[in-house]
Amino acid sequence: MHYHMLIANTYSSDFIRRFVGDSLAESIKSASDLAKSGNYSDAIETYLSIIDIDSANANAWYCLGVLYTQTNSLEKAIEAFEKSDKLLPNHPPTVANLAYLFADSDPSTASEYAKSAIISISDDEKLTSLANYEEKTDQKKIFVEAREIEYIDNTDQDFSEHPPPESSDSFEEARIMTKTGDHTGAVSIWKGLLEESPDSPEVWRGLGDALRSAGYDERANQCFKRADNLDSEPLPAPPVVEENDFDPAEALLMAVEDIQAVEKLPQGDLDDAVGWYNMGINLLGEGKNDEALSSFEKAIGGCPQSEIDLKVKAQNGRGNALYNSGRFSESVVAYHTAIAMDPHSVTGRTLFNMGSSYAAVEMFDDAIKCFTQALERGLQKEESELCEKQISRCRLLSREQVKRQSRINSQGQ
Repeated sequence: MHYHMLIANTYSSDFIRRFVGDSLAESIKSASDLAKSGNYSDAIETYLSIIDIDSANANAWYCLGVLYTQTNSLEKAIEAFEKSDKLLPNHPPTVANLAYLFADSDPSTASEYAKSAIISISDDEKLTSLANYEEKTDQKKIFVEAREIEYIDNTDQDFSEHPPPESSDSFEEARIMTKTGDHTGAVSIWKGLLEESPDSPEVWRGLGDALRSAGYDERANQCFKRADNLDSEPLPAPPVVEENDFDPAEALLMAVEDIQAVEKLPQGDLDDAVGWYNMGINLLGEGKNDEALSSFEKAIGGCPQSEIDLKVKAQNGRGNALYNSGRFSESVVAYHTAIAMDPHSVTGRTLFNMGSSYAAVEMFDDAIKCFTQALERGLQKEESELCEKQISRCRLLSREQVKRQSRINSQGQ
């Protein structure tokens, strides 16, 4: 494990002085000196005394986690790192160490922490392996149980028998259309790809995703069955004919027509869309982020074109669900989509959430801009105080980031 390496560049002395004051900075330096000399027990006691004075000291909790790990007190180490993570969320060394500690006892939890860590620590093979663990298992779990609309990338499947088309840009364009509610455009793209590669499981699944997002679950399931059959076939097989004489080309044409008809109907859809949105809010409150994401996307897909306000709210809900799932870059896109739909309706809370997403991927300058604008958009008193605290924290972390990059550049010269 990389505990020595990770603790070395975690917090500089300048950061500590600015963040906790001179007296505590001296105590932290004393504790650090004890740790470096190998006097772990006294170092632990010193850090504990610091926490007695300042229980919100993320650095002290972090260093305690390292020391507890080195003394094989793993449960205490996990507790310390978790407290540090709550105080300074998604700090790369903290979540990396949590990933290492959970690797054997709880691989799923380890994977979540590893996914956050590899955003910044991308060259660590152990972290990459841990991050991939849940992606492999969740691919089936989400598809079967949670019914997540956006299909997870199929990099672990063997498509050697049925190579997908080379139009990866078209894949991404179609998926973006689905996310933004342009189901007609998405289905049209998948139709063109299917004509080029009728035996590609990935294209069939993409079409299934587009149909499901538009509310056509039965036809979507037929596409998924076709993809599964192609995956299991050693040789190209004749066209699959279901009991209801399902024809792929006909289904595509019908889907385009049906989606166009649905999008033209001003009544009926709104109630369904509101229902999906409310369900998404409830699921989000229960911590069921994947299912909440699915509900918000269904709300967006079924919402009449004129109901911009509901679409904006659903996109913000998507952003929150993605953020809670650790998919920070995607959450930024969702918040931007909401703002682009109606720039005048953007709230302080939306900007605060987007700032939090930027901070999570260490884009601190962008985070500061979002937090600063959020203060001008009617936050509550407690929210404003938290926003100002986040601005101060991001400024400190931004300066540390610049210094760290300067050191790296100077070492490389």
